[in-house]
Amino acid sequence: MIFEWTITFMGEETQVWEKQTPKLDFVLEENSDRQYKSSVAIDLFGEKISLIKGFKVWDTIKASLNFRAREYNWRWYNSIWAWKIEWSNWESTPSQTSAKQDEDLPF
Repeated sequence: MIFEWTITFMGEETQVWEKQTPKLDFVLEENSDRQYKSSVAIDLFGEKISLIKGFKVWDTIKASLNFRAREYNWRWYNSIWAWKIEWSNWESTPSQTSAKQDEDLPF
């Protein structure tokens, strides 16, 4: 599924597990006019970290995500994977949007 998001948080790259696998977490918030927006936290591991390189907080992106639910000991867990991240056609950050609104004011 492809969604348009704004990056609201990007963590530091860390090493996890015995193999010292690289890991990077980031948070995406939906682009909408709703007062309460949905957000999702995503972890990237290994070579998939290169998907988010070159982007920074407040960039607007299109992210292709896969969702998976799995059961372990009668409890359910969700996983979200990003398999493609690209610039959105609509590239406006919150700071650019507010600056444009200020320019339109009559005073």
